[in-house]
Amino acid sequence: MWIFLITAFLGVIMVFLYPEKKNRLEFIEEKIKEVEMKKKILTEKEKQLEKLATEKEWEEVDKEKDK
Repeated sequence: MWIFLITAFLGVIMVFLYPEKKNRLEFIEEKIKEVEMKKKILTEKEKQLEKLATEKEWEEVDKEKDK
């Protein structure tokens, strides 16, 4: 009896705390909108710094891949 009650209690808690799954397409669209909004806000200097950082990250990936 106690095992059943504890299991039921934990099950109810999990149902309420378990996050809802969003439609993957909606999730991707939201992320794209966020990135577009950030790009609009960035100044030219910030855009250049972001570009340099991205290039550096890809160079590091290439170096790791070549090993």
